[in-house]
Order: sequence, then C-alpha cells, then structure tokens
Amino acid sequence: MRNLFLVFILAIAAYSCTKDYDLQLKSDNARLVVEGTISDQKGPYLIRLTKSRFKLHFEQRANASDTSYSYTTPYDGVEAVQDAEVYITDKNTSVTDTLEKCPTGKWVHYKDPNSDFVKSYFYVSDTSIIMGYYKTTTLKGIPGHTYALTIKWQNQEYHAESYMPPVPALDSVQFKFTQGEIGKSNYNIPLIYFKEPQNERNYYLFKTQAVYGWPYSILSDEYLKSYVNGLDVCKGVTPDYWVTNYPYDFIGSYFIEMHSITKEGYEYYKALIQQFKTDGGGYSPSPASPPTNLDNGALGFFRASAVNRVDFKTNENHEWVW
Repeated sequence: MRNLFLVFILAIAAYSCTKDYDLQLKSDNARLVVEGTISDQKGPYLIRLTKSRFKLHFEQRANASDTSYSYTTPYDGVEAVQDAEVYITDKNTSVTDTLEKCPTGKWVHYKDPNSDFVKSYFYVSDTSIIMGYYKTTTLKGIPGHTYALTIKWQNQEYHAESYMPPVPALDSVQFKFTQGEIGKSNYNIPLIYFKEPQNERNYYLFKTQAVYGWPYSILSDEYLKSYVNGLDVCKGVTPDYWVTNYPYDFIGSYFIEMHSITKEGYEYYKALIQQFKTDGGGYSPSPASPPTNLDNGALGFFRASAVNRVDFKTNENHEWVW
C-alpha cells in the first residue's frame, strides 16, 4: 500500500513543498496502524507504528553544529508514532522482549576532495524511529511457537497474537529463460521445487526482488500435490501483471523468500491485494479495511513467519547461480 500512498503524496507535493496539507481527519479519529513480522531469520525484527491519517508537509531542518534537527513527517506522509511502549512475548517460553526505538539518524559529513568545502546532512534511514520503527533486542523466532504483541500508547493497550507455522525446505530452484515480446526485455521465470505437507492446510507468501511494483504473492496449498515440481513463485494472488516480478536477463542479483503464514495472514494479504484491484467502478466492491488480528480498533497485521531465502547472482555467462 505504501506505493499507492507515495503516488498520491508526490502528486500533491508537486504543487508545493512548504505548505501543510491536512486531510482534515481529526486527530482523535486517527487509529493506530501496526506493521510487523517476526521470523526465524536473524533479528532484530521490526514493528512499525503509524497513525491512520496524512499530513503532507515535507520539511527537514538541521543544524550540524549542535546536532539539532526537525523532521516533521516521514517520507511517505504517514504520521509516525514515536512514543509507544512495545513488547513481544514468546508464549511457549514466557520470555518477553521490550522493543527499543530504532536510531533517529546520524550526521554525515562529506568533504570535497578538490576543495575545502564540507557538506553536512542528517541521514534518516528507512527504519528510523522518525518513520515509526521499533526493534527487538533479544528475541529469536522459532517455528511452532506463538508470539504475542502488546503496545501501550496514549493510555490504551493493543494486543495481537500470531502462530509461526513451519515452512517446507526448498529442494532446488531453477530459472526458465523466456524471450520477451517485441520491444520488451528477456526475462527468467523462477521455479521452486519442494515437498508439500499433506492432510493439512498451508498458506505461503512469496517475496521477490521485484523490478516494479508489489513484490509479494500469496498462495494456498489447496491444489498443490505432495511434490511441487517447479512452482512459479509469481503466479500466486498478486495485483501486478506477473512479468513485473521476474528477473530480467541482465539483472546481477535476485532473491526468493518463501514465508509460512497463517490463514488469517493469508486473508489479510488477499484483502490488501483486492484493494489494489478495486477500480472504483460500479461493479467493484466498496473499499474496506483489511481484516486484522489486532484489538481495540487498531489497523494492520502482526505476523510470525518461518522463512526460506535463496540468493542468486549472474556469472559472466549470464547464468543464474546460487
């Protein structure tokens, strides 16, 4: 959804970069929005907290001499929540991790090698607390465990729980070279091979290094056989035309991530994708908030996923190796 928001923000910013634009949502009507994932990969894991409102004011002021700064709004125009208390508990071990605010940013000083000119600027990362990000300190995700999220903010508490399903091991990954149509680039179709557990319902989220647009697809194993003999990871439910997520033959690196998700997580992403496909026509469903596992009126989703990741690079013969 961030890509859609960014398009809207840039359209308004084209008129002015100094004026405050408020979408006239009263502050007391703004709801907490939570985005966060716990995985079995190396941490720290991130939880992002924002408000369900926009205030499109792009301005940054900084003073390199005393390291004071003012940054009014994150890059995507969403108001970040920077004063919350965030906790995640492993319900199988009863161990609780108190999350820390991610670093605000840092000063970067650059000296021109051909002169005495020194340029200083305040660098804000994409995961700064200014963007609403909090990070774990000790937690390590374990498949089969259930994780409970607790957020305390403005005299309210919000809760969510998520089970981390196991994810099948990938036996191999292959690329099928495909000749592009006239005027379009050649590309490679990534195919994965793995044993699919039977007699149980499993749901997966695939993330790829998308060239354009949304990098995710989701899939239910309802029609998968006991051995998946070459699954195109971009053919799950996705709002983008499938070729946008395929690696072109000249890309030097690419990755595939296979995430286990719960049925609730599958329904959440499915609803998000449906929002992308809603064109506002008379036969389109009315926009609605995606289902959430958070209580007390919060929006968003907290999920726990086991992950298999494969990284690739092209060699001098433009062959994919991993």
